[in-house]
Amino acid sequence: MTCNSSIKIGFIGLNSKNTLAVRTHFQAIFQVSSLFEISAIYNDNIEDSLDVIDRLKLQDATAYPSLKEFVSISSIDMVVVTSSGEPIFGNVMSVLDNIRECTNQIRYIFFEWSLNFSIEQTELIVNETRQLGIQTIVSLQSRKSPYIVRAKELIDDGSIGNINSIEVAGNGNWFGYERKQKSPEYIFDIESRRDLVSYCFGHTIDALQYLTGSYFSTINAMIFNNIPEQTLVDEQGRSLGIKVAKNVPDHLLFQGKLIKGNVPVSCTIKGGKPTKKFTKNLVIDIHGTKGDLKIEGDAGFIELSNLVLYHSGVKVDVAPESPDSQANGQVIYDNNEEVLEFFHFRNYNALVGNMVKMYQAIANYDAIIADKFTTYPTPVQSPVKTEDKISLMQGFQMDGFPTLMDALVLYRLVESVYRSNAIGSTLNVSNISQ
Repeated sequence: MTCNSSIKIGFIGLNSKNTLAVRTHFQAIFQVSSLFEISAIYNDNIEDSLDVIDRLKLQDATAYPSLKEFVSISSIDMVVVTSSGEPIFGNVMSVLDNIRECTNQIRYIFFEWSLNFSIEQTELIVNETRQLGIQTIVSLQSRKSPYIVRAKELIDDGSIGNINSIEVAGNGNWFGYERKQKSPEYIFDIESRRDLVSYCFGHTIDALQYLTGSYFSTINAMIFNNIPEQTLVDEQGRSLGIKVAKNVPDHLLFQGKLIKGNVPVSCTIKGGKPTKKFTKNLVIDIHGTKGDLKIEGDAGFIELSNLVLYHSGVKVDVAPESPDSQANGQVIYDNNEEVLEFFHFRNYNALVGNMVKMYQAIANYDAIIADKFTTYPTPVQSPVKTEDKISLMQGFQMDGFPTLMDALVLYRLVESVYRSNAIGSTLNVSNISQ
């Protein structure tokens, strides 16, 4: 994967044990190899780096024994931080410290969701990267799902009118009564922050906020761990007669109100597969004054699942030129024309496809920034500040990609879910995006 203009990537934590990173990041980069090149690998054990370079045939990549050499010698443009549940905050801060000392060309740091450091640590990294002029990216890749994008377009153009209510139901099959023998241990440890609430709910509720264009004002939550032990099964689902401990939740009841439109949202996410084959693992029902949207998936992992979008609504006409009809930017509806839409790509591989779109968005952003800042300011112009070269948040914009600030807002919501459960109370969360 070589190209003179490609963005050179250095991976932290990419190894043969980190199968999800191999199946998502590596496969996505392979599909956009004209834009990106994997040129550096760092693991705490260099043998893990050498092994993954050999297994993935990364002939252009070098294994580095220390983070200082990884930053100062490798000439990478972007660091991608992956994890198999191990703490990564120390490595991230070491990278930032070395960037500061070496004035390296590193321009991007790509983090995975969910974040396995604290809110305070996340806030520190947001501030540090901003001061260094480093653009952050977070793999909340469901925002790049073609189904989420289409649903957002339909809501934004008024095809279902104003939203009245939303219901979400999902199944996270990792957290049910059975555990596959080869499942990674860290997803069953609350300290790794890859549990049903942080991971399944986190990705799903981020997609919901993104497509509705609104954060929450108030929330209330109940969390359960009624399955403290799981039965170990083989790849064919046959019991091995062994019980293993689980200290992460297996059920979440969540309700809240969106700031925009005071819309009620109810959400249930539980561990295990549905008992009936005709029950979907993920269903999002969005009810509007002029129509409805339904998003369905075969797994309660919205960022990894190929979805189906159903739309029943109205045809949106172009607003006429009269000033009265365009007051307040309202959409003009023709109530005689109902629209029914079924939106699905039969062969779309969401596991890789959504991540491909993330990397493409990074490449597009890089091209825009390169064009914008190739000329130096004239003597009468103020020098360009490094923080002016970065996008602090994607927010609810179509363009760009989710950043660490977007992830921090989501992190605060997830922590508020845990706190609401702990104190048994409804919480005001209207200020978490500030």
